Amino acid sequence: MRTLLFFNFVIIPLLLNSTLSYAESFSPNYSVGLGLEVSSGTFGTDSTSTYVIAPLIIDWYPTERFDLELTVPYLYQQTKNTGVAVLGTGAKATARRNMNGQYTYVGGSTTVTDSGTVANGGTGDDSVSGLGDITLTSGYTLLMDSDTSPRVRPTLYVKFPSADANKGLGTGKFDFGAGLAVSKWLGNWLPFAEGRYIFQGASREEVGALDFVTADAGVGYSWNESLMTSMYARFGSSLFDGISAPLEARLKTVWRFREHTYSEVYALKGFSDGSPDYGGGVSVFTEF
Repeated sequence: MRTLLFFNFVIIPLLLNSTLSYAESFSPNYSVGLGLEVSSGTFGTDSTSTYVIAPLIIDWYPTERFDLELTVPYLYQQTKNTGVAVLGTGAKATARRNMNGQYTYVGGSTTVTDSGTVANGGTGDDSVSGLGDITLTSGYTLLMDSDTSPRVRPTLYVKFPSADANKGLGTGKFDFGAGLAVSKWLGNWLPFAEGRYIFQGASREEVGALDFVTADAGVGYSWNESLMTSMYARFGSSLFDGISAPLEARLKTVWRFREHTYSEVYALKGFSDGSPDYGGGVSVFTEF
């Protein structure tokens, strides 16, 4: 966490004077990114869950207005059970739901098992890893950012049940969603908001899953053509019966350090039992 903040506030500003300006005429057809994200939290229990996500992200831009993003994550989670509280399905469902932090929105991996339950007064560890649920997100810009209008972009989302439900890495069901993103450049500032409604394939009877709303809202600042920083809140409704709604603050920096290559670095702090206590990640993208 401290390393990510140091990178955001110290290393990148020191490189401002050495970054190059690039022509805005380049319009990529594809981009490919690799990332690594780490988060940890107790989620309202006496146990701590640490999870790691290594996503492969492929973007396709067939036109100026239309885009598609495919995310293929590899997941790892470790839960350390301590104290006298029993670790129940709810805690694991929350933790593994948050393993989807690499997506634009939360809404994939959950667990339907309770294989790591620890009896009163016991201790133990539970870890699991494997391929996560693959997601596909598409967007179409109805209105372009102009002097008279903001950028308005409806989105569609689908989660494929590629994760192993027996390991608790997914529900084994499809999820679907639709949303809307709005943003507007005001000089170097970019206020933005984006929300999505997700229909969970797993039923309430099976795991207590709920259809839910998730959203980001914040503001970005462009330092120059190569560097942008944004601060925003991520929040929404509960994904499962008996689990708190997520609420967290995020700080993100996007830095284009080569003509067709850029990085994204973020850090987060959770403020509810539905979010990790802290976390962060880094990814690198190359455009074609």
